[in-house]
Amino acid sequence: METFLGFWENLSKPIIGLSPMDGVTDFACRYITARYGKPHVMFTEFVTVEGLLHAPERILKDFEYNEIERPIVAQIYGSNPDDFYKATQIVCGLGFDGIDINMGCPAKTVVSRNAGAKLITTPELALEIIRATRSAVQDWTSSQASRKPTPYSVKTRIGFDSVVIEKWVEVLLEEKPAAISIHGRTLKQMYKGSADWEAITRAAQIIKKTKTLVLGNGDVENLSQAKLLIEQTGVDGVLIGRSAIGNPWVFLDSCPAPNRDQRIQMALEHARYYTDKRGDRFIRNLGKHLASYLKHFPDAALLRTKALQAKNFEELKSTLLTI
Repeated sequence: METFLGFWENLSKPIIGLSPMDGVTDFACRYITARYGKPHVMFTEFVTVEGLLHAPERILKDFEYNEIERPIVAQIYGSNPDDFYKATQIVCGLGFDGIDINMGCPAKTVVSRNAGAKLITTPELALEIIRATRSAVQDWTSSQASRKPTPYSVKTRIGFDSVVIEKWVEVLLEEKPAAISIHGRTLKQMYKGSADWEAITRAAQIIKKTKTLVLGNGDVENLSQAKLLIEQTGVDGVLIGRSAIGNPWVFLDSCPAPNRDQRIQMALEHARYYTDKRGDRFIRNLGKHLASYLKHFPDAALLRTKALQAKNFEELKSTLLTI
C-alpha cells in the first residue's frame, strides 16, 4: 500500500492552512478567509459520521462550501468504523479535495463517545477507522471510471493525559495517511498552557522518514511566527487556528494592519454572506466572529457591545456605520 497524497502533493511549501475549529470554520468563515487570506488549505468544522447517516438534511449544511475555498478538506469524527465507511462515501460524493479524521477534539461530549482525542488511547480502533475510510475511498473510486481517489489525513494531539506522540504517530503511519496534523497539547491540557512544539518536532522527525506530510498547530499568532516554527521544527507546514478568527489577513505575506473601517467592512461582508445563506434569525451565531473583527481600535468595545445586540443584518449595518 502506497501513501496517496492527492492534492497535498501539489501544495507549495511551506504549507500554511486554516485549522478546523468547531463553531468557527463554517461556510462563511472559510469563504471570507479564502477571498481575503487564501491559505493553502482549509478544513471544515468537524461533522459526526453518525449525523451524516441519520440526520443528513441538518448535518450537510455544515459541509456547504464555495469553489474558491479549494482545496477544501472535510473533517469527520466518530468511533464506529462502519459509520466511517458510509460517511466517507458521502464525503467523496460531495466533491471535497480531502477527508480528515478528527482524533484530537478534547470536548467531553466527543470523548465520552470514544471519539476525538479518546482514540489516542485505543490505537486498534483508530486503525480500524482509518482502514474503513481508506476502503470507502477505494470502493467509491472503483465503482465509476471517472472518479478520482480522495486522500485521507488525521488531525490529533500529542497525547491524552501525557505526551505519547512518538509512539502514537508510529501507529498512525501504519495506515499511510497523506498528512498528520498535530496540535501541541494533550487532551488533559485542553487549550491551557503553551503548545509543546518540541514534541511536535520529535514527531516530525519520525513522520519525515515517510511520504506522509506533517503539520504543526498551536499558539501560532502570525505568518512570521509560522514560518519560523516550520524552519525550527522541520514540519511541512502549520495550521493557524484561533489567531485567524476575525482575521483573514493573518495569511497574507505583506499586509499592513487593518484599520477601523476595514475591520468594520469585513465584519459586515462576513455577516451579509452568512445571513444571505441562513437568514437573519441566525445572526446570533456570528458573535465570535464579530467580536474578533471589532478589536484593536479606540471605540471597539462600544461597537462590539452594540453589534452583538443586533437582531438582523440591517440593524447590524446601521449600528456599525453610524457610531
